[in-house]
Amino acid sequence: MARRYPWVLAPVPWSNDLEFTRGRWHGKPLLSHNTAPRNLLATRRQLRAVGKRPGGQDPVAFLYFRCRKAAKIVHANLYLIEHAKPVRPMTPARAAALAKAMTARRTCRECGETGWAELPRAHRTCEACLYTAGLPADSYLHEYLIGEPTLTPDERAAGHAVP
Repeated sequence: MARRYPWVLAPVPWSNDLEFTRGRWHGKPLLSHNTAPRNLLATRRQLRAVGKRPGGQDPVAFLYFRCRKAAKIVHANLYLIEHAKPVRPMTPARAAALAKAMTARRTCRECGETGWAELPRAHRTCEACLYTAGLPADSYLHEYLIGEPTLTPDERAAGHAVP
């Protein structure tokens, strides 16, 4: 069985010499773990860690690696560090807008209290309000609180609630 991405000696945009890559993917060089020159190429997160951003440049290569948790191959864009621009500074208005948005995500729609964690997007209600306001019949919390299943196994498999 052949390798999925065999080693290829090819020209690359960041060097005048030929370098070993894993072929091409979407028309750009494909690199595997620890083969990209760290002083020339960086991912978006690596750029952000040093206070830079891609600044509109297209990726010059792709990095691929296997994510064991998701059991799939992941591709990341690689950018030239020398063409990266500095991160725009946070203005007071932008900081206030972000704080307001994050507060809205943590505020319960029923009681209006603001917690420390983001509430679920589906209902944006805290657990105390879910307990007191009554749970929907198909809620996973219902069986946990009351101890009685509200749906038969057939109804649960079909995804229907009891009228």
